[in-house]
Amino acid sequence: MLQWRAVTHRMTERSLLSRLSQKRRSLLRELGNLADEGGVSLYLVGGVVRDLLLKRETWDLDLTVEGDGIAFARLVADRYRAGLAVFERFATARLVFPDGLKMDIATTRRESYAQPALLPTVQPASIEEDLSRRDFTINAIAVQLNTKQFGRLLDPYGGKSDLRARVIRVLHEGSFQDDPTRIFRAIRFEQRFGFRLDPATARLLAQAASMNLIQRLSGPRLQNEVLLLFAERDPVCAIARLGQLKLLRFLHRHLCYTKSVKRTVAAVPKALAWWGRRFQDSVIDKPIVYLMALSSESSSAVVATMIRRLALSREQAKKMNIGRQRVERVLRRLTDPGTVSRSQVFRLLADFSDEACVLLLAKQQRVPLVVRLSLLKRQLVAYTKSKAVKTALTGRDLQAMGLQPGPQYKSILGKLLDARIDGTITTELAERVFVRKWLGNQKIRNDC
Repeated sequence: MLQWRAVTHRMTERSLLSRLSQKRRSLLRELGNLADEGGVSLYLVGGVVRDLLLKRETWDLDLTVEGDGIAFARLVADRYRAGLAVFERFATARLVFPDGLKMDIATTRRESYAQPALLPTVQPASIEEDLSRRDFTINAIAVQLNTKQFGRLLDPYGGKSDLRARVIRVLHEGSFQDDPTRIFRAIRFEQRFGFRLDPATARLLAQAASMNLIQRLSGPRLQNEVLLLFAERDPVCAIARLGQLKLLRFLHRHLCYTKSVKRTVAAVPKALAWWGRRFQDSVIDKPIVYLMALSSESSSAVVATMIRRLALSREQAKKMNIGRQRVERVLRRLTDPGTVSRSQVFRLLADFSDEACVLLLAKQQRVPLVVRLSLLKRQLVAYTKSKAVKTALTGRDLQAMGLQPGPQYKSILGKLLDARIDGTITTELAERVFVRKWLGNQKIRNDC
């Protein structure tokens, strides 16, 4: 463990905390006063301090208390009428303020690991020990909020210097072994900030990866880190880094990371951008799109194992399976030079998620055929418009017209919907004429 060095900086509100909004700054001053009243020391810690030093926008606030953090969190929740969730095991509480602000308040603590990759045991400790347990030096920085020390920067491990040098550095040699999720976090920060791993950290990361410690992580913990990585602004380089470090094997040892898959993954950002511009109300699960692209050429057995390993939800699993099973076949049909009607497009894509549609675009975009790509985009626009089309008649209307209830309801309503989508029927009257004609044909066939 690196030794604590009494390195603090008297940074004023003007030089650091002024980078927060006036409203947030005032709130932190009020909380500092509240901490004084309770006789505890209060600090702003971790990623928010890092982002302030980098002059990056920051949203949520992480605070830690030398004292009883949960008791302080309850006091804050009562004072500001914030929602409160308490996690006793980790001496942490999460607050949601009426304006939507999220804040974590924890007790300063030390952590010990009975075995690598397991969740730690925590005990109350000083702010110095609390900072020493963190993942990287750039996240081991704190700002005191008590009135007399408001704005005092604590930087015992040279995090500010590493930010200037654009370096990711662990705090001790056993860091990745204690918590293998830090392997994914190292890559996430490396790619997000354009930083590099310092040589010792890179060596320790490779060593921990070779020990297969990631395999010991629970599904939800691995899922959290993988999906957070894929949720970054541009995760293409991060995925390439996972491949370079041979970390994709922890999703599945037979995951097909071919040149073709790499091209599909690289095409996802443009496909997402086009979809977002064209369908602004669509809410895309971006990490799942990248996971679908990454597994799009793997076998159904591989995809099924990945779904179980990452403990994905039923909805996420459905998207993954469609992405593997049907995208290529539907893509060939939609970009066929022959004419495909709107209703045929709708039927082909009827149970496709928006994520699967984005994957269609990404897989087509990797091929430099502008005409076919333009055709596919028109087909996707037609599909989304078709989803809003409804028939005027219902099953009750069909019964009133003399049609006995049965499987034919689904058939005739489906034909009516196709006709509506294709524009060959545009009114309720035309639908009724269609049904009567259908009933007449049925009667003729029955008489014969």
